[in-house]
Amino acid sequence: MIVVPAGDGWEHPEELREKFSQTICNEPGPGRPPKPRELAYGRGRQVSRDKQAIQGQIPGFEIAEDVPIVVGCNGSHKHNPAGPPWYPISWGYVAENGQYGLGTATQPKAVVGDRAFGSELRAIFWALEQLPNANPVSVITNSQDAVALIEQWRAAGQTPGWTAENLPMPPGYTTERASGNEAKILRLAKQFAEAPDLLTATWHRASEHPLQDAADKLAKIARLWAIREITKEQAEVAAERAARHVLTRASQ
Repeated sequence: MIVVPAGDGWEHPEELREKFSQTICNEPGPGRPPKPRELAYGRGRQVSRDKQAIQGQIPGFEIAEDVPIVVGCNGSHKHNPAGPPWYPISWGYVAENGQYGLGTATQPKAVVGDRAFGSELRAIFWALEQLPNANPVSVITNSQDAVALIEQWRAAGQTPGWTAENLPMPPGYTTERASGNEAKILRLAKQFAEAPDLLTATWHRASEHPLQDAADKLAKIARLWAIREITKEQAEVAAERAARHVLTRASQ
């Protein structure tokens, strides 16, 4: 996020505070000089993008501002006998406003935590990154551990004087990145802490909620793409079909 000098410190421009309400902070630092594209957009790239990712929108399901959005999220990690032990984790999400996404990522070597858990959190992270800031979001996940951790983040945000350094992290997870980018898990934690009334999470088995079931399908599509059993074009078609099917069925 762009910051400008203000008295003895720095601040986010007011128009950007409103536009990117979930990504501003009260005490920003000067940071590096913005690039031309960042000046035009108003926000820098704070996190690295996953190498393999697809984002889409099914038309006809848009939701008005301030109306809650439910999003199903699912992550997956399955050891590949033919590949290295750090084989990529995969993720997927489908939201009732028509947005969906899937992708794969290699967990940083410094992170030794549970990869299946990490993939679930990554699905939630990318869903919140893509969904509109103006809408409350209810995350559906089949990970009870994820719900428990999110509840800790939300509770921390309601504690006076809380800081990002005090937000709990899962065992084996670090928040330092060699690239200098903000760790995705820290950014995710801060979003729930900063907006506990707008961002919530509930647990459902995949088979108990259609959006969660669709997110599971997208995560599996992402894995097939990662291990080259299908092409990116095939993954795009399969993902769009799965998202459209569940949203159409839910609206009937």
